[in-house]
Amino acid sequence: MRTILVDDEPFILEKLEHMLRQHEALEVVAAYTDPLQALEEVHSTRPDCAFLDIEMAGLNGIELAERLAAACSGLQVVFVTAYNHFASQAFDVNAIDYLLKPIRPERLHHAVNKLVQREAQLPRHPEHSCTIRCFGAFEVIVNHRPIRWSRSRARELLAYLLQHEGKWISKYKLCDELWPTYSPERALSYLQICLHALRKTLREAGCTQIVIDYSNNKYSLTVQTVDWDLRSFEEASHAFSTTGSPEAAERALRWCRAEYMEGEDWLWASLPRESYIIRYDRLKQVIEEEEEVEEVEE
Repeated sequence: MRTILVDDEPFILEKLEHMLRQHEALEVVAAYTDPLQALEEVHSTRPDCAFLDIEMAGLNGIELAERLAAACSGLQVVFVTAYNHFASQAFDVNAIDYLLKPIRPERLHHAVNKLVQREAQLPRHPEHSCTIRCFGAFEVIVNHRPIRWSRSRARELLAYLLQHEGKWISKYKLCDELWPTYSPERALSYLQICLHALRKTLREAGCTQIVIDYSNNKYSLTVQTVDWDLRSFEEASHAFSTTGSPEAAERALRWCRAEYMEGEDWLWASLPRESYIIRYDRLKQVIEEEEEVEEVEE
């Protein structure tokens, strides 16, 4: 397993690297005292796992884990710290283990075993077919099976990011939209938990076509080649607006089979839902007018 280490104390970093090199299951590909450098080089190091200190200057280990995971799907994290009061935060971001300094060899051995066992259990899916439905009940279908969600807010978060696909959205904006009644600290904590749950669910389902990136306190979701009714509707609607083709209008109507996010009580979905209803009615009017013209000509 390709492994990176990050700790702003050089002596501890060197000692940890020496201890980990005794484990044949791990290959230490890089060790950093600067967390930002670890983040900048993640695309070249391509780690399977990371051992991260929590309290570091510039960027703490919790946020570093979040940003590394956004850039490197499937990353496993072990936190190494002198303070046990970070434990709950560590496991909120799906850490595999939590080691207290000074690190005992037997405790490190246990953490490595957990990493290896978890790696062996991870599903090795080929790229599955993926279908996204936003008109009607919201669902994501992978390999002909709907994804089951352990957290309803992770499902809502995905729906919101899909609505803004390709755009960078501040984490504070996400908190305001999904947890408007929570305190800022509590909302950020829930956002972090839901993001990890979302990534974990997509990964375990074998859905590689939905990618979530993180940079400068903002998130962006991009969707690769999938069967997505909203995208198909927008493409057909755009074709109609540029060509005036009734056939394009008919294609758009076929994709808009029901209300947007039908049955979901998400406040942020209300305005888009109304917008799609108006656009649907306009397209339908175009088709009806075209049919009336054809009847007169006959």
